[in-house]
Amino acid sequence: METEFVDKILLCVDCGEEFVFTASAQQYFAERGFREDPRRCKHCYMRLKRARREKEREQAPARKHERREGRVSRAAARSRNGFNNGYPRISEDYS
Repeated sequence: METEFVDKILLCVDCGEEFVFTASAQQYFAERGFREDPRRCKHCYMRLKRARREKEREQAPARKHERREGRVSRAAARSRNGFNNGYPRISEDYS
């Protein structure tokens, strides 16, 4: 059953402004199984999404980005052990 979509003018629940729900957007929503029309204009929807992300970041446990004391990176360990990308370390001992 083919449905022909027509542009609709909707009212945003946040800002009260009118916005156009285009036929192509309606088709996109229908293909993904959304049955209800959007309630917010794009600007208000993006503001809501940004606020949700910030709230999630605040609630997420803080991660430590500092290295553990005494821990050495792989590159530093390789250079200490005489490895330099598979080649011996060049030092002043070679003459």
